[in-house]
Amino acid sequence: MAFSDYDSFKQHFNLTEKDIENIYQNLKNKTNIAPASSDIVVVLAILYGLISLLAVIGNGLVILVVLTTNNMQTLTNIFIANLACSDVALGIFVIPFQFQTAILQRWVVAEFMCNVAPFVKNLSVNVSVLSLTLIAIDRYMAVLHPLHAGFRKTVAIVVLLIIWLVSTLSAVPYALFYTIESMFKLKDLPERKMCVVKWPSENFRILYGAYLILLQYVVPLSIITFSYIRITCRIWGNALPGNETCLPRGRARNNNRKKVGSNFWYM
Repeated sequence: MAFSDYDSFKQHFNLTEKDIENIYQNLKNKTNIAPASSDIVVVLAILYGLISLLAVIGNGLVILVVLTTNNMQTLTNIFIANLACSDVALGIFVIPFQFQTAILQRWVVAEFMCNVAPFVKNLSVNVSVLSLTLIAIDRYMAVLHPLHAGFRKTVAIVVLLIIWLVSTLSAVPYALFYTIESMFKLKDLPERKMCVVKWPSENFRILYGAYLILLQYVVPLSIITFSYIRITCRIWGNALPGNETCLPRGRARNNNRKKVGSNFWYM
């Protein structure tokens, strides 16, 4: 609960002057954070700026190469470009605002960004994790079922649209329930605006948290782990039939298999 001044706080809690003075001193000690030196702020600003800039430029180049080069427009590269799109959004809408909040310990930019930044962060995480899961499934099909048709481009586009739709809907609560809250002022204690989340109920917070754990961690991790374990077993675990007279040819085939495995993992 927020209070606008000293009198309303005192009246609500029915406190004495001595109680108020103790609360005031405690709050003053906790909220009057010593400002960082200008040198530290400059260094951190440069580092955060470089991280954000490299995230945008690097992933932007990946997207550009895939879009403009025909022989790069494979299904796996399309999925990687989709992953890069989410990272670009992260670099533009999330990293800069995390920097200013960490340094200033208050929200000083436009209030609507308090809803946008957490929403984009959650959206980006959802898209990234689901894209990695899709890449694992695509590689699983390519290695274990090479003679069967994998994802067609039209199907892949539909799947990507579904990923963005699910990711967007899953991040909507962040856009709805993040808000600017003003910390109450006691005497000369300066007011601070913070971007905080206010869930409608404790049950909603628990259910939504469990849903995100399933969406962002449990289900993707299970699929990715299963896929790459099966891929590893197929590439490295198959025994070659034959007897000792076939050993030279078997060694050659094993060497070729190792080369294929090495190229696969560095795709």
